[in-house]
Amino acid sequence: MGKKKAKKLLALLLTAVMLPGSAAAARQQVQANTSALASSYNTNVNYIAYATDVEDQSQTNYCWAYMADAVLESYLMKTSAVSQIDFSEWDMIRQLSSGTYAFSDLYTGGNYHQALAYWTRGSVYGPRLEADSSFTDYYVSETAELGRYQRDNQLSKQNYIQNIKNLVVSYGAAGVSVYFTAQDRMAMTKEGAYYYPEETSPGVNHGVTVVGWDDEFAPQWFYNSITTPHQPAHKGAFLVKNSWGKYDSSSIGGNTGYYWISYDNYFQDAFAVTQVVDRSKLYDYIYETDYHGLYDFASGSSYSQNYRLNGSAQWLTGFSTYVKAGANYRFYLNNQELAGCGGTMAQTGYHTFQLPNPIQVYGSLELRVEVSGNSEAVPIACSASSHVPDGNNVCLKVFTTRTPYGSTTTNPSSPSWNPSTPNDTVTGVTLTPQDCAVRAGSSQVFTATVTGYGNPSQRIDWQISGSSSQFTRIMSNGILYVGADETSDVLYLYANAFADSTQGASARIEVIKNGSSGSQAGTNPGTNSNGTVNGTPNSGTNITGTPNGTTSSGTNITGTPSGTTSSGTNINGSPNTSAQDQTNNINGSDTDNTGAGDEPIRVGTKGNGVYAVWEEDGTAQYTQCTSKTATNISIPATVKIDGEIYEVNVMDDGCIRNQKKVKTLTIGQNVAQIGEEAFYGCKQLKKIKIKSEQIEYIGEDAFRGISSKAIIYVPESCLREYRQMVRESGNMTVQVKAY
Repeated sequence: MGKKKAKKLLALLLTAVMLPGSAAAARQQVQANTSALASSYNTNVNYIAYATDVEDQSQTNYCWAYMADAVLESYLMKTSAVSQIDFSEWDMIRQLSSGTYAFSDLYTGGNYHQALAYWTRGSVYGPRLEADSSFTDYYVSETAELGRYQRDNQLSKQNYIQNIKNLVVSYGAAGVSVYFTAQDRMAMTKEGAYYYPEETSPGVNHGVTVVGWDDEFAPQWFYNSITTPHQPAHKGAFLVKNSWGKYDSSSIGGNTGYYWISYDNYFQDAFAVTQVVDRSKLYDYIYETDYHGLYDFASGSSYSQNYRLNGSAQWLTGFSTYVKAGANYRFYLNNQELAGCGGTMAQTGYHTFQLPNPIQVYGSLELRVEVSGNSEAVPIACSASSHVPDGNNVCLKVFTTRTPYGSTTTNPSSPSWNPSTPNDTVTGVTLTPQDCAVRAGSSQVFTATVTGYGNPSQRIDWQISGSSSQFTRIMSNGILYVGADETSDVLYLYANAFADSTQGASARIEVIKNGSSGSQAGTNPGTNSNGTVNGTPNSGTNITGTPNGTTSSGTNITGTPSGTTSSGTNINGSPNTSAQDQTNNINGSDTDNTGAGDEPIRVGTKGNGVYAVWEEDGTAQYTQCTSKTATNISIPATVKIDGEIYEVNVMDDGCIRNQKKVKTLTIGQNVAQIGEEAFYGCKQLKKIKIKSEQIEYIGEDAFRGISSKAIIYVPESCLREYRQMVRESGNMTVQVKAY
């Protein structure tokens, strides 16, 4: 039975990728599409996904360092098995302001390019950990940089806002520069909502980290007593993490360190980290002259660098440079073109090109870059003064290893070993179909194949974006089900290679609606910034998932019944008239719609749990615990909804998240998947018993934030496998024992 991975909100990828110059090097690039993102994301300041603690830059000009580290930390929490990580800003500042390759003027401020220089140096490299300034193995190999928009062009700004959202959802967070002074913060904010008119903004002077947004954030929530106008003209705001300490009285709640920043502010230089690799796997030797990073792009059609190699023969594994969106790059090693490495860049940023086949080099080498398609795409290196270029020096680094694997050992005895080809290297993913139409309430099968050298894993990480329905989902076997209540016109499906998440393919799905289905929005459907709904009962959807009022007051997005007297609510907003297990019909009535192409799915409440059930295969998904006082939670093997029995084989993302009272948990014998953040923040959870012997997947951060004394008991036959899955989900310390 295929597991049904619960959907999660994703954005369209904006990584600085090569548009395919060859089939082996192909990577999909999808243009931004406003309909593919929700109107709000990560809005609960008490729980910010993929964010580390707020820090305090004190009375310094180093906001850029705190912003940059926050972006990198969020990326690692989003994409790696890291539940928490804290890098040292002061190590970055010390390394950049003292020593052989120091900047002379960082005391006046900086930007993320200085941080990127620190992250990517081979000499005195970072990032280092806050606790003891110890080295890490992280190498920031790619970034996405948005530059600036046209201040007098509203469409340009709207696209800029959209692209920031894409970066946040895809990579955890985005850094951005704004005009914001600590001295005037009280006069510029109202209860943590900050506004300074774009038309009068003197520029930017402060870096913050964007972690979420709310397109419906009302203008009246802002007030800047210094400016005219005092409030923005348009609704909408970013939620940002600042670096003036957690107990900043001007921040949201006066003790969070987070702010809402109006879309009507001026901001620029948005960026995100989009790929991190292991230094130890990338190079043994790094050859560079651009220790201070990028100054700016200059005009020209080519640039090059000569390097004298240390020691004996080495293997060239890759190189890096700064690239410009729209520019086409061709690379030459000692006047011989490197096939498969060039192409037109989709995104500006730092980019590392890893060779599909390492090349043996001796003595010295020349790397030359030919640029076309953009008249100003030559990356000029910065000097010790951050405002001055380093002559004609360019940003171009070369990576070599002692062996073709980047380690001190090889495996020449392996039958498939080839000194010029790494084993099991992923080069791409093919996906069919890539453009299709699917009727709401029906399914479509997709086939994905991982291509590469050796025998790369065929495991696919399926993801979907653009959906408005909690029932639209993609299974691990590539079967897409489109919820009968799906209102989006277009969905985007991503098939990423699990072994290399940078390699993937995408598909566009047009949704065919089953007629019109209105939504009873009630008397005042507007949404407050804190996630509560304005108005009276019957007021529509609550963002945070708490019930609206005490009568039949609409549907909350988690699928739990809204109110206490109604027998349930169907997804399009009208109340059910019967009282059968508080069941919510997707199709808008109390009877099954089983016409051609429809897949009847229901949501039902049993005990303290909410379940989604699939009649097609007789299975159910545990979606939420409705009791905030439960101390013991048991996920049954089966659940009875409307007289039918369903196997419970999926625990949804965040289904028991932040249950402060729960101490013990039993997981039934049919569960095959535990979703992301399933038990996140259950601080009192000390005993977990897993009866199932068929768990295939444990989502990221599923056990993060549970009691430090917790013990997970599992079947003896599954001990090794389950322990590894728990560790890979992000909890490296919890005990996993056999019972």
